[in-house]
This record gives sequence, structure tokens and C-alpha cells, in this order.
Amino acid sequence: MDKTMEKEDFRAYQSFYKTAFRRLSKKQKTMNRKLGTDENPLIVTAREGLADLNAGGKMLRGMLVTLGFRIAMREPADDSYADTLALAFETFQTGILIHDDIIDNAELRRGKETIHHRHERRVSEENIGLTAGEAGHLSKSVALCAGDYALYEAIRIISAGYPDAESLGSLIRYFSEVVLDTIRGELLDVMLPSELKLLPEAEAGTLLEKTVEDIYRLKTAKYSVIGPLHLGMLLGGASPQKMRALDSMAEDLGIAYQIKDDILGIFADEKELGKDVGSDISEGKQTILYMYVRNRKPKYLPNLLAYYGKPAGRPEIDAVREIFRESGALDFAKEEMEKCFLRAEEKLASLRWMDKDSRRILRGFIGYCRGRKY
Repeated sequence: MDKTMEKEDFRAYQSFYKTAFRRLSKKQKTMNRKLGTDENPLIVTAREGLADLNAGGKMLRGMLVTLGFRIAMREPADDSYADTLALAFETFQTGILIHDDIIDNAELRRGKETIHHRHERRVSEENIGLTAGEAGHLSKSVALCAGDYALYEAIRIISAGYPDAESLGSLIRYFSEVVLDTIRGELLDVMLPSELKLLPEAEAGTLLEKTVEDIYRLKTAKYSVIGPLHLGMLLGGASPQKMRALDSMAEDLGIAYQIKDDILGIFADEKELGKDVGSDISEGKQTILYMYVRNRKPKYLPNLLAYYGKPAGRPEIDAVREIFRESGALDFAKEEMEKCFLRAEEKLASLRWMDKDSRRILRGFIGYCRGRKY
């Protein structure tokens, strides 16, 4: 693609994103004030933490909801009509992240303490006589409830925001599908490492490759790209044929986005990333990087397993980075990611029914995803 066109596409995306971000952030502040209050003071602490974590995100998924709505409209319309749906999706994302942080035992999210970690610190500082195990269990229980609250609050926001919309039933049904697929992907992510140990080597390698692909498709592509765009198009009244065509493009983009995420999870700067670098190592996360070493360069596996799935400080992170570089895993992941980006661009170019401005914004978003550093 011509470099001048790439820059113009990126500027179009940046302009659309910044406008949507400013508008959504302002409305989210109002929403978070209500989200952080409760008539019972015991619940306030958890809801304040939820409201705090619900702020400070990049708002990419909310922006994509708005873009999906714009794409669907045959005539110019007020983008802000989709804002309630966009903010509901952002609230759902926060709930999923809270659960994800419990599973990963993460301490940082969006540059802030995770819900379970901040509650455990609070309990410890109050010195109420709990053992470390009791404090940890209590804090994770509180965080689980906060995450559940966010998921159901998202449904309430949608139903309250569009009570008279003909598409309300379809919106709730499809949103529920996105939630269920995200949870399915999370289940695969959690269960895969232990299940691999129960199988013969050849079967384990096959299962690993298939399941990593399924996780990418369900846990990220569906909820990070396909879902938001599809919901916005539903709200805008798009035809099933158009939504299926955009879903196909969005799946390739979403998989590329997750591969990029897995690379950044090992190689990014922690201050930019806003979460723990090395948590993927400590967790023993089954990524395309790990899969490549295990299935294609097994001579590096014993050295990798000396660090992978164990607490990771700076020396361990540096050692794993070197293994992924030397084995070719990093280059392989980058190549697969680029294939997905190229397929997404080709599919987008084939969507002749899409207006020029929306296509330009999407091309710019692909460029953003390809170049992001956090």
C-alpha cells in the first residue's frame, strides 16, 4: 500500500477514535459515579474498585461498536446513538478482565492494582486477624462478585438504553453469545496446560495447536473485534450478509491482535503495557510462541521449561525472551500475525458495499493494531 495512503488512513482512524474516545469517556465518568455507589456501605468498597477499574481503558471496543453502527447506516446518522451500547461493552470487558486477573493472579491492570490485589492489601492494612490464606480467599471472592456485577450490569445498560428498539432482542442474544464464547475461550486457556499432560506426545502437540487457535478465535477475536463491530451493525440494522462478511475480516484481524498481544506480553515495556510483563511466563500461558517451541523446536523446550510456569523476575524474563528469539518462535509468530493482517486487508478491500470513509477508518485501525506497542 502507498505510504501516503497509509498515513491518510491512520489519520482518519485517529480522528474517529479520538472523537469517540472523548465522547465515551465523558459519559463513562457519569456512569461510573453510579457504578461506584450503593445503599449498603459494605458493598461500596467493591463497587468503587469496579468503577475505578472501569475507567482508564483504551476504549477500543467501544470505538468499534460505534464504527460498526456507522458502517451499517445507509445515510449519515448520529454516532452517539450507539454510545450506550459501546459503554455496555466496555463494562462487560472490565468484568471479564477482573475474572482474568484472578485466574492469572495478576497485580496490575490498566496501570492500577487489580481488584483482588487491592482488596487483599486493604484487609492486610486493617489487620482484622485473617490469615494470609483467608485474606486471599476473601479478596478473590470479592473480585469474583465485582466481575459478575459488571457482566450483568452490561446487560442492564443495553436493555435500559434501547427499550423500544426493534433490534433489542437480537442485541441481547448476540451479546450473550459473545460473553459465552469469551468464557469458552477462557476455559480452554485455563484447562489446556494440565490436559496436555494426560495425553501421548503426538496427541498433545495436535491438541495444543488446535486449542491455541480456538483460544485466539474465541477469547480475543470474538470479544475484541468481531463482537463490537457486529453489535454496532446490529443496532444500525445491517443485513445478515454484510455482517457475515465483516465478521470474516474481523476474525483475521482479531487473531492478529492476539498474536501481537502474546508477543507484547513477553517483549513489551511494563510501563507502556499497563500490566505485569512476565505474567504469561509465570502462568505458563499456552501461546503461539510456546506452541512453536514445544511442537517444532523441542530441543529448546527443557531450557524453556526451566522458567515457564514459574515465578518470573527480570532474569527469567530475559532468558525466555532469548529462547523465543533463538528458537525462531518470535519470527514465526510475527510471520503468522502478518498473514492474518494481510488477509484482513484483502477481505476489507473486497467489501465494495462499505462507504469509503468507514473503509479508510478500518484500514487505519488495522495499521494501529499492526504497530501497537502496548
